[in-house]
Amino acid sequence: MLMRIFTSHSVATATIITTIAASASAVGIHKGSFDLAQHRYQIESPSVFNNNKTKGAARINSLLGADKAKIKFENPDPAMTLPASSITGNIDTPDGKLWYYTGELKYLEIPPHDDVYFTERILQEYKFTIYDSEMKPIGEIKDKMDYQENESNTVLCDIAPVATRNFFNSDDSVEIMVSLGVNSSNYTNHYRTLIYSLDAEKDADGYCKPIGSMPDLVADVVQGPSSDGSDNFYITFLSDVMEDVPDDAGFWDYMLAQGVDINIYGKAIDNNGPRLIYNKKLPLAQYPGDQQDVPALISLRRGDDVIYCFSQYQEPFYNRYDDPFSEDMTQRADNNLVIQLFKATETGLDLFSTTNVPVTLDPMNDNSGNPTCLFSFYSVGSLNYRNDIQFDAPGASAEKPDFVITRSNYQITTDDFIDSYFTYKNDGSLKNTLFLYCDGTRALGDIQGFEPQQMFVSVDSFGYLYNFVDLYSGKNVTQIDANYYYDNDTKVETLLANFDRTPEGDSFVYVFELRNPGVDDFGNDVMRFMYINSDGSFNHIESVNMGKDVAYAQSYLSTEALAPHAYSTSDAPAFMLLVKRYLDGGGAGEELLIAEAESTQNPEGTTLLQLQSQGDFALSSIVPEFDSNELFVYYYDSENNTLKLEVYALPLGDQSGVEEIADNSKPFTLTGTALVADGEICIHALDGKLVAYGNNSVEFASLASGVYVISVNGKSYKIVK
Repeated sequence: MLMRIFTSHSVATATIITTIAASASAVGIHKGSFDLAQHRYQIESPSVFNNNKTKGAARINSLLGADKAKIKFENPDPAMTLPASSITGNIDTPDGKLWYYTGELKYLEIPPHDDVYFTERILQEYKFTIYDSEMKPIGEIKDKMDYQENESNTVLCDIAPVATRNFFNSDDSVEIMVSLGVNSSNYTNHYRTLIYSLDAEKDADGYCKPIGSMPDLVADVVQGPSSDGSDNFYITFLSDVMEDVPDDAGFWDYMLAQGVDINIYGKAIDNNGPRLIYNKKLPLAQYPGDQQDVPALISLRRGDDVIYCFSQYQEPFYNRYDDPFSEDMTQRADNNLVIQLFKATETGLDLFSTTNVPVTLDPMNDNSGNPTCLFSFYSVGSLNYRNDIQFDAPGASAEKPDFVITRSNYQITTDDFIDSYFTYKNDGSLKNTLFLYCDGTRALGDIQGFEPQQMFVSVDSFGYLYNFVDLYSGKNVTQIDANYYYDNDTKVETLLANFDRTPEGDSFVYVFELRNPGVDDFGNDVMRFMYINSDGSFNHIESVNMGKDVAYAQSYLSTEALAPHAYSTSDAPAFMLLVKRYLDGGGAGEELLIAEAESTQNPEGTTLLQLQSQGDFALSSIVPEFDSNELFVYYYDSENNTLKLEVYALPLGDQSGVEEIADNSKPFTLTGTALVADGEICIHALDGKLVAYGNNSVEFASLASGVYVISVNGKSYKIVK
């Protein structure tokens, strides 16, 4: 199991209202301060309409000014709107399933008084309810806040989204970690992690006693191989540290004393807790990238190897400066980004690769020769996280991979960054320049036989351009204008950044959602998708009937979702949309729509699934799992803090007349490896293909796991193998 860090995972989390004040002027002075809470372990939202991919597309669309016709809303509001004291999120489990949790936070409210002009809310206790993958409650963690000396209020209270066994002790109970961040009177945050057993007994008031604690935040989790079938986690904890400095130390000495303590632990082998297998103290002055938003640690699993990638500047990024309020910060010359790769063992980490990437300032001089860039920050992992470590690129190897390096130039005029991307060989030499001065970027789905591909946005005098670059060779294979002219250049459409690619013949096509919806001959609002060949030439346009009174709509496009029969059993292309529709009483309601495209044979298309809010339960998360052919649709009642789940078999197809089989009513039985019934038996896959046939008995064991339609004497039933 691979787990990602540094991405948002929960629908609502406690707000971080202060930062590490000591570092506020020490690093990243032009952007803000280093905040340890940004680097706590989080996982990507599984909801396909509210994750990093869709947020990235929305950002690029905003560059294009791509406000769709008929839109009276901004981008869709979050599907969940929770009270400030409520939290919800998901939890990875050792067996690869996804659990969920909701949280209730109880506050003491203190009205304005003395020199305090706002109502203070002091967290008193928290309660988290844990749900399994079928949304059944399986346990509860409840505890009071234990404020230490000089601590005043809680600014972070959330579950670390991974459940463990046998990590903190040697029993088999499920271990839940709660991350806490607390304000202190010296204007810094104190962070810690409390560990609870899901099976632990509670006291008379229902409170749980922690089975352990760590003075750090969970920053990374990866599951290693296991020889005995037990869990084998490696968990990294981060804490901020301040080295002792003399009383007469200057600001520069004070800045160099700040750092991050990185501690990697292996599972417990007894009741003495987890085993520390690696410690690294990383000075904030040498933190990679812009020293705020970039991962200094990346973990990954390759076969039986657990690999850690650490990166940092060889020397402090800035030249010495002694006035925290001065504007004399300059970038150090002759510096390197040092990238080290380690393999985890039972007792530690073994270093097997070190790469030094030169860190040089790109001044970006204007036409008058004046520099427009103050700093050029370098990092690995900022483009596609662990995929920035290219083990499989031509010329690379498992022991000496290439690296995708991001250079972020801080521009004076815009007070913002502009990024460029490169690949470097393991020896630190430049291999390819992928793209210079990018205004936005998106990863595309992988297609067998083709290199991984990335889209980079650039601008010319006429507008924005999509540049499609193969990441191994660095070749810019196709450039497509966001304002796309076709049909002998007599028509133009705006291509949204919501797109991906799908195989076609011995090549592939790009599929773009178009900015402007249409209206068909029946008065229905229509979402349109343009198919463009891999060389940038026009292919065709598909249209999807969304019905009437659409206020806003957004599609989900991925290589998996664009595959034939992903949603539909027919050969017609089908798409999944999130739709806001005007209501008769005013406002707009949200619904999930899956439909086949319009065609000559079927002018209005075919609706396969149309789901709306159910009473107090609003649509919350939409998660297709194409590997298991399932669609998970979650609903949430914010008033009662209750979750509900519906699961649909994919592809949807026409399942009219197909009954779910109750255990006490099925007209057949499974005997050993055969399905037995009286009469003719047909077994169809959901794409309509006949996979087994027989009279009175059919062999069933050899069929792959999945959903099937069983026809017995003319009646159909749906079963899951």
